[in-house]
Amino acid sequence: MVHRLTRRLTMRLMLLIAAFCAASPASAAPGDNELVIQGIRIVDTRTATASPPRDIYIRDGSITRITPARSATRARTRIDGRGKFVIAGLWDLHVHLESTPNPQLKPLDPMTWYAPIAMSYGVMGLRDLGSRMEPILKVRASFDAMRRQHQPAPILKVAGSSFMGPVRWGSFDHVFVAKSPDDATEEVRKHVAAGVDIIKVHDFLDSAIYHAITAEAARQGRTVTGHLRPYTGPVEAMSAGQRDFEHLQPELFSYCAANGQARAEKLYEGWYQGGPGYFERSMVALYDEAGCKALFGAMGAGGATVTPTITSRMAPSARALAAAPRYLPTAQHERCRQYAESMKAVPAADSDAYRATVAKALSALRDAKVNLLTGSDGPPENCAVPGLILLDELDALVAAGLPRAEVLDAATRRAAAKAGVADSGRVAVGMAADLVLLSGNPLKDFAVLAEPDGLVVAGRAIDRAGVEAMRRAAGTAATAPPQ
Repeated sequence: MVHRLTRRLTMRLMLLIAAFCAASPASAAPGDNELVIQGIRIVDTRTATASPPRDIYIRDGSITRITPARSATRARTRIDGRGKFVIAGLWDLHVHLESTPNPQLKPLDPMTWYAPIAMSYGVMGLRDLGSRMEPILKVRASFDAMRRQHQPAPILKVAGSSFMGPVRWGSFDHVFVAKSPDDATEEVRKHVAAGVDIIKVHDFLDSAIYHAITAEAARQGRTVTGHLRPYTGPVEAMSAGQRDFEHLQPELFSYCAANGQARAEKLYEGWYQGGPGYFERSMVALYDEAGCKALFGAMGAGGATVTPTITSRMAPSARALAAAPRYLPTAQHERCRQYAESMKAVPAADSDAYRATVAKALSALRDAKVNLLTGSDGPPENCAVPGLILLDELDALVAAGLPRAEVLDAATRRAAAKAGVADSGRVAVGMAADLVLLSGNPLKDFAVLAEPDGLVVAGRAIDRAGVEAMRRAAGTAATAPPQ
């Protein structure tokens, strides 16, 4: 049954892809001779430079040669890259493809909705950190099958269900509630047997259960990422083997002082009773510059990574609000509007102070050599359009003071390394041919990322017309009346 469902999911996306590849004259089919992108400048995120014009040769989904630009080539399929720039496909390291916080709303089909839109914005790597187990494993199997056939699909790494303690609030369809250390240990084994790539810890886990999860994950050869709230600080977490942390939130700042757990628990008790601005005021009040500098120094020395997801706590961007009616399902439009209104209710002084505190914290984390990565964590009800929400995150990181090249490096090379995908994240010989072709230099302006001039996904080229066809098809699927 699982294999039949996987085949149906794969066929669904392949039919959609056939539609937009038909609109793309530059699309190179599997089995053709080499594809070459001629005269394009390669952006090097480590040196913050762009190369002289180069020819990039692609065969069987991989980059086989890079040479100085020349006019003659025997390649059957050619893309004119003159005057353009190329980067590796972007990674969003915090998504939830098969989950919803609203039990009345079913998750949208990642095959015909999330994947095409995200790819159209240059996102070609995804790390799902909490979804319903069986559906997300089927989605990953479908994406993998397509990429083996050199059909456009993102790389997907999955955590399965998140591990959570007894829930105090909310409704979640993507969590496993661990009631004891033995319960948690057994479930980690089940997750690994099912094939997850990573273990995700969420909220309300007491110390014994938390340590049971990290210990079994280590025995099973899986890394652990997740939240800090409210019982486990970063020093304890790192001693247990967790070095990857999700979200730049007040819980982290709680541990900048000696009474960190008490501060975190007090913060958490008021989480949903504090009213507009409570989150922002908590961030500002808990940030202690000297204490956080010491804490971040310990995290950096221990090899910690933080995926800030700062846009998940900011008002939607103007372009997100403009794109929402086109790409979000009709049932989500009102919730998107309500979310935007709720963010307007945050006092301007609180919002400004929050942004200033985020900027100080990110600068301190960077100075401490903590590895800052890129992820969105944006659900549709928060007006989050796949792919576009990651671009908003990149913009927010730059606005907070991080250098543009470093942010781009975090979204490509460093993100792929964290996801454990050795042949992703760079434009180099031997790397996967997941490329974003741009009309301008992203080292100078990230605005060019929102409208790629073309894509190469799993070795398949898609021109600008094909990119727009992907968006139209996915938008139609999202806004169509329920069957």
